[in-house]
Amino acid sequence: MKNRRRRKGPKKTHRKNYKKSRTQTFDRKFYSKEDIFISRMASILQLPKGEIKHLFYKRSRTTIRLNHLIADPRKTFRFLTQTKGWELQKINGFKDTYFINNADKSVVSKTEEYLNGDFYIQDLASILSVYILDPQEGEKILDMCAAPGSKTTLISAMTDNKASITANDSNLPRIGKLNNVLHQFGSKNVRVTNEDGILIGRVTPDHYDRVLLDAPCSGEGRVYLASSKPLRFWSIKRVKSLVSVQRELLDSAFRALKPGGTLVYSTCTLEPDENEGVVTHLLKTFKNARVESIDFVDGLDVLLTKSIRPGITKWSGKEYHHSLSKSLRTVPSPEMMGFYVVKIGKG
Repeated sequence: MKNRRRRKGPKKTHRKNYKKSRTQTFDRKFYSKEDIFISRMASILQLPKGEIKHLFYKRSRTTIRLNHLIADPRKTFRFLTQTKGWELQKINGFKDTYFINNADKSVVSKTEEYLNGDFYIQDLASILSVYILDPQEGEKILDMCAAPGSKTTLISAMTDNKASITANDSNLPRIGKLNNVLHQFGSKNVRVTNEDGILIGRVTPDHYDRVLLDAPCSGEGRVYLASSKPLRFWSIKRVKSLVSVQRELLDSAFRALKPGGTLVYSTCTLEPDENEGVVTHLLKTFKNARVESIDFVDGLDVLLTKSIRPGITKWSGKEYHHSLSKSLRTVPSPEMMGFYVVKIGKG
């Protein structure tokens, strides 16, 4: 019996669009954390993004101030330049303060002279805030968030250990380091306290001639984009979370200040919300608070003044108190980290 061949039917065909999604797809561009950071800084500083990126990739210069509380600055200078071979560049406007042009901070910090307290390594923007505070002998002075002690030791030096200084920090582990730094660099007449800064103004109202509040902040001015994971601690969410703490600390600092006294509020961030926004809140809360002019910067070297900008009164749809144009913000550079400083008086 012959096998019958099955007759093949017509070949099945499928529609090309069978089960194909009818929704359109679009290419999405994803922005990295660095992209967001650079865009934000460009908006705040009013600079092109390319220039912003360049600024945050620059290494900072090593800055030192010779410490007369421990050693004669003239002898220290001769030793560092002649024996060590360091090239020290004088910074006009700041006493015994120099850039080191041929030695890195990592090397400088391990020398016997540094460990002895003959000189202190400190960013120039941090030094600037204490010069704006202008501490005087015989005054009662509060450094509200003092650890690790950079600014406290400078206050001691500028007043020749003849002021009554309270160095406070709420972080107990940092208190030990603060005490060590004060001892190392010869700071005396300093009472170290471990209190919540938010409470100080209510406990000791109208008490201090001068108050320095270098507030905890998002630290944008310290960012170095060439380092490993430079933005691991930075986020817009963190910026917003810090504002309420900064407001409470500034409120407390102002309460602790005597009428006629001077309060300096500073941060190492560039964020208007953490700076002008916080001070605007203070000015609305206390009618006897006023922003004062910062005259000290008028005599500084052009190298430095080119990095100093007036405070912002408008940004990203928000308006800040008009008097904050008297405050200042430093653009990150090898000479100074990004910083904000405002001088406040109490009527």
